[in-house]
Amino acid sequence: MPTALQTERPAPLTWLARHRGLAEFGIVGGCLLIYFLVRGNVVDEPAAAFAHAGGIVDLEKRLGFFWEPGWQRAIAADRFQIDLWNFVYFWLHGPAIVVVALWLYFRHRPVYGFIRNAFLVSALIALFLYAVYPVAPPRLMTASGFHEYGISGPVPNYGFDDTMRQYSAVSYQAESLRPFVNPFAAVPSLHLGWVLLIGIGVALALRNRVGLAIAVVWPVLMFFGITLTANHFIFDAIAGVAVALAGLAAAFGLERIPPRTWLRLTPPFLRQEAARLHDGD
Repeated sequence: MPTALQTERPAPLTWLARHRGLAEFGIVGGCLLIYFLVRGNVVDEPAAAFAHAGGIVDLEKRLGFFWEPGWQRAIAADRFQIDLWNFVYFWLHGPAIVVVALWLYFRHRPVYGFIRNAFLVSALIALFLYAVYPVAPPRLMTASGFHEYGISGPVPNYGFDDTMRQYSAVSYQAESLRPFVNPFAAVPSLHLGWVLLIGIGVALALRNRVGLAIAVVWPVLMFFGITLTANHFIFDAIAGVAVALAGLAAAFGLERIPPRTWLRLTPPFLRQEAARLHDGD
């Protein structure tokens, strides 16, 4: 009888195969935790962030779509709409994405892997852009925002209101979330970009009109959610869509890589086990 010390320990990939869900959630959760921690601490340049936000306003004015203040004024007296867009901004982002991601993982695994890769690539692109181009959100382009971050000079009067702070009991800017939040990580808006990706995931999974409707309506709702709450400019939304599509293209490219190539990239001590698992799949 072999002793406990003589019994062969299961290969690492065998353990991963048996506990694939735990490994997947651990890896993805760890990556997202690192993303939010890095994003929350990547840069702290208020002067540059406010200057860049002013530049975005000027650009939108020149191009004829600086509509955000007017949209906010149009709903200023409508508490139902204020609550609605606050709800969309908070609950149809993080909480809804987690629920749909779990559904994709357990019911549509190939789609889940494809969208997961798009998420992670888009996060890397966004981290780089947050570092090189900090931007203050519209909600801070006010007298109180300039004062809070010690920005000197004339304060523009755009008429933005931070509806989440004024009317909502929940917020991504809560004090307990400070280590994960960078107020100047406005460009690109992954608040919209990630909703676009997860919506595409739903469409790919369902492959019917309901899935297509969700893929269209959800990002449209979020577009108005991020602008009507003064958390993003329209320019930020456009950048978020572009980064999400770049992540999607990268994920598509990764899927085109032959399994033999992935096997050659596997460390030698795991290569035999990886081949066995692949053949078994």
